[in-house]
Amino acid sequence: GIPDFPLDAQQNFVGTALLPYAAALESAADKMVELPYALYDAQKKLMDTIVSAGAANVAGDGKTAVLGGIQINTPPGKSDYFLPLSFEVYDNKGKMIDDISATIDAGKKPSFA
Repeated sequence: GIPDFPLDAQQNFVGTALLPYAAALESAADKMVELPYALYDAQKKLMDTIVSAGAANVAGDGKTAVLGGIQINTPPGKSDYFLPLSFEVYDNKGKMIDDISATIDAGKKPSFA
């Protein structure tokens, strides 16, 4: 049924976004390692759609920078970690004008079909 609580709706959205990755996750050597990359890939596609839809609202020659990656939560007493996977700059037409991922030594990008 339709979720009636915001967190349930969010979890439903995440589950639905992961459906295209089911086969890759099922065959992965380590599903818990592959899962965050699948989530990243699904969310990257969503962010690309959002940037494209909203780019025209950026005034003048303004640009939008988008940093994407995986948040790695660690046990209490340890610092959490962010693994950057992409860092891109878009113009106000939604076109990527610079990919500076290598500049920040971004990690391995997923290769989902």
